[in-house]
Amino acid sequence: MFSPPLTGPAGAATPIPSPSPAPCSKTSAPTCRDNRCITNARAYWSLTLCAAIWGFSWLCGRVIAAEGVPPAYGAFGRFAFGSLGLLAVMLFHRPWPRLTRSLALKLGAMGFTGVFLYNVCFFTGLKTVPAGRASLMAALQPSVIFVFSALVWGEAIRPFKIAGLAISVAGATLVLSQGDFAKLLAGGLNSGDLWILGCVFSWVSYTLIGRLLTGKLPAVASTAYSTWLGAALLAVFALVEPYTPVTSFSPHAWAASAFLGLLGTSLAFLLFLQGVGHIGASRASIFINLVPVFGVLFSAVILRESLSLATLAGGAFTILGVRLLNRG
Repeated sequence: MFSPPLTGPAGAATPIPSPSPAPCSKTSAPTCRDNRCITNARAYWSLTLCAAIWGFSWLCGRVIAAEGVPPAYGAFGRFAFGSLGLLAVMLFHRPWPRLTRSLALKLGAMGFTGVFLYNVCFFTGLKTVPAGRASLMAALQPSVIFVFSALVWGEAIRPFKIAGLAISVAGATLVLSQGDFAKLLAGGLNSGDLWILGCVFSWVSYTLIGRLLTGKLPAVASTAYSTWLGAALLAVFALVEPYTPVTSFSPHAWAASAFLGLLGTSLAFLLFLQGVGHIGASRASIFINLVPVFGVLFSAVILRESLSLATLAGGAFTILGVRLLNRG
């Protein structure tokens, strides 16, 4: 949820963009080596690790779903761990921001869309959709965000952005059809694909709502508050589901849930913020393109998932389109 700051899949608020640091001076080797260049290198490693964690999250979701864990239980387990991780983080960010009624309503909407709804779609879709393919479908998120941002906020639409949108949509269509457009037109999408697309649109909603909080709350606070509110909704959802003894869940399912919560929700968020703080939000967002790459790689190596050439080509087109959208 992520499930991912707003550009990621794991659920976090948009960091307030920070100005990109000035490039290293070639005539000041000691200062560059000891400070700026080392700092930038650490930022790149942090962002790469963040993308790897989010890519691995798709594999973990697939493991939990394949183990037969009900979506409500899987989603709540993830954010029970995630809530604890974010509580530990928030203990170092006192005093906690006070919430007005307006802020609380916006955070509640973020918790519903980006935590509750996203993760119900996430775990339900991964019951039938391979993790690698799902991660490639989710790469469409920035393109959908661009469309709604243009419609809602009137963001400038430049020719290269239109080209990027067209390329990413074509790539997503190739992933969904797996190269067989006639079959897609004749039979439509299967239920698993629809659930993963539900992830995309719930995340878009979360992102658009989160923009309303930019500059009003620290990113770590809005992430923690929306996560806790979303986890409360998931707890209610889990309680009304038919009872399943948690002792019946395998160690693999518990480990995957802990990874999703502690690393995919808490640690990855901190890594992303660290990268944003050092190299700026625009440059940091480029690393999000690595998430589906890691998702496909981990799924192929660990889960032995195989993807058709058409699916891989579609993923490449989607990522290329997103890169064009991120220009300027």
